[in-house]
Amino acid sequence: MKKFEDKVVLVTGSTSGIGRETAKHLASLGAKVVVTGRSKERGDVIVDAIKADGGDAYFVAADIMAEADIDNLVKETIEHYGKLDVLVNNAGIAY
Repeated sequence: MKKFEDKVVLVTGSTSGIGRETAKHLASLGAKVVVTGRSKERGDVIVDAIKADGGDAYFVAADIMAEADIDNLVKETIEHYGKLDVLVNNAGIAY
């Protein structure tokens, strides 16, 4: 059994950098990963890469600066996977 098997993990800011690699790694440990960021195109690339490696991933477009997007992100995660076990709050903005 993999460490994160049967766990649903939401990784914010997972369309690039540390978030992308975190999402891929958690998927390799058996997690069902929700990839999120502002770019659907970049999100789809990550989801496709995870699936190509045998993982399970789903993309939801969201800007964590928008409260409505956060609400929708959690709602879509639960609608798609039935639950949410882990949140990795990786998204950030540098000014």
